[in-house]
Amino acid sequence: MNPCSSNLQKEDIILQIRDLLRKNNVKLWLPPYYNEKSGSSQDDLKNLAQDYSTSINASADECFEAILELQRNSLENLKQNNHYQESGEATLKIKVLHPNSPPRMLTKELLLSLRGCDVKDIISKETSISPDKLKLIHAGKVLSDVDNLSSQGVKNGQQILAVTFSEPTPEMKETEDQIRELEGVKTDSQLLALDNQYMELEDQFGNIVKIPPEEKKALIVAMALHEKGRTSLKREDYSRALVFFLEADEEFKRCNAQILNSVDNYALLDLDIAWCYFCLQSVANLPEAYERLKRCEERFHSSYGPNLERLQALKGATGNEAALLMRLHLLQAIVLYHKNKRNEALQLLKKAKDELSVLKVDDNSITVLVELGYSMAEARLGLRATGGDVNKAANYIDENRNSRVQARQKAKAEEILQRKRMKLGMCVDGKQYVDPNFVKILVNMGYNKEAARVALKHCNNVISDSVQYIQEHPQPGPSQSRSIEFLALINDLVPELQAAGFDPTMSKLALHKHGGDIMKAAEDLLANNGTVVDADMSLLNDIEKVVKKEEENREKKDEAFQRIAGDLSMVDDDHLDLTLSQEENFLNQYLSLLETDRT
Repeated sequence: MNPCSSNLQKEDIILQIRDLLRKNNVKLWLPPYYNEKSGSSQDDLKNLAQDYSTSINASADECFEAILELQRNSLENLKQNNHYQESGEATLKIKVLHPNSPPRMLTKELLLSLRGCDVKDIISKETSISPDKLKLIHAGKVLSDVDNLSSQGVKNGQQILAVTFSEPTPEMKETEDQIRELEGVKTDSQLLALDNQYMELEDQFGNIVKIPPEEKKALIVAMALHEKGRTSLKREDYSRALVFFLEADEEFKRCNAQILNSVDNYALLDLDIAWCYFCLQSVANLPEAYERLKRCEERFHSSYGPNLERLQALKGATGNEAALLMRLHLLQAIVLYHKNKRNEALQLLKKAKDELSVLKVDDNSITVLVELGYSMAEARLGLRATGGDVNKAANYIDENRNSRVQARQKAKAEEILQRKRMKLGMCVDGKQYVDPNFVKILVNMGYNKEAARVALKHCNNVISDSVQYIQEHPQPGPSQSRSIEFLALINDLVPELQAAGFDPTMSKLALHKHGGDIMKAAEDLLANNGTVVDADMSLLNDIEKVVKKEEENREKKDEAFQRIAGDLSMVDDDHLDLTLSQEENFLNQYLSLLETDRT
């Protein structure tokens, strides 16, 4: 399937002859073309080849070779079906993909009651590839190790992709075990999903997208896996990319359909999966690729408009998303070609060719922008968005940068406020956090900080009710007030007293004694020469535990983030940065095949 002229020309003849056989209801495994006693009838097959050679503009010898191959395949399939009916053993073709060697096809007769791990062991014995370095893919899903083949939809005569994860390259030392990395991305992204300091959902302008926590968690896990796959795709490690993409696909399915329909990420994933199948020469997955491309087109039309008019109104430019549509149309054309819908395929290829000519950018213009300090990706995206005008491209890049910076600064301010809310604790209604601005109002009215926090928590941020609550519920003494929120609050206030020259340990005790009121704590320390009278020293252990727990959580999240972000691109709109060089090569190869029909 990967355009390689001789193989593709042979496949082209087979495709056309297969379609003619189907239309004419010719069965090569039956007389007059085949007899169980005498075998193939060479004369009848040659006559058939001569008839078809005129129809498809190929030599009689080429047609004869193609017909013989199709007959062998038909007889083999018939034999396999009979064997399955008699023994229950299914014949499965297993295509083993290894980054450092050509694909290898294994044909195995296996019981469908075997588990995924059993199949890995069988492949391992044949190829000397460790089972834990293999991922099995069938019908757009990664097969489970523990479930049997039948329960996972595998049937007689079907193909399984066995993807081999490559050995780590020097620049990927942190991912020595890439299978473990796959599971690690899921675990790490789940840990970070609800912590906006590490991972946040943005629209194309850098604005934060607000969705319910559980939906956000599922979406972020899916998008983290998708991004990891894209990194592999950039390196042309299609096997590894495909595994990440299919895992992302499973995670996206956990999301609410309404959310999936409102973003283009899922459509982009379908396009990426179809591109991987094509680059891996996986003809068996063409039916699945067709469905994915169809779904992708529908979502693109919904998000961008049939002619990108919605995108033009929203962003003022369509060039970069048009590159995705060009790849979509190319893949759709190739699928149609393999279904022998040659006229439809040719029309789409011509459309893709016209789109490509508009999307090409001048190398000299890219060099000029790079010399001005812009990245290669920014230069390419800017030029496509502005029709190749260097000055306009520079302005476009600057405006895009500034708008994202402003949106992220706004989001950062909101994040800081949200963190303050979270430290103050959740209100009893379970729908909101204590508002730090309301705490400040009550402190200015003369109440201590902890009393204000507790009152607002119980009164769901209603200030008037909180004042009454404080009066009816006197603040407990220092030895009783040891909530996690309060101890964390004390720890945050200590640096202010420490900057004034007070001992950090005494500062903690004073703040606790006065309910988080920093002014009263400072006055007490001044009146007692920097010490606290009748201090409960056991409090320090409690504060230390809170601090230690926070540090451990933060350390875990830092490590998780580094694992995820280690090899991801930090370039905005990186998924739109397509060089289109591969697309152009594939386009020319398939055009040359179909345009010969016109000669």
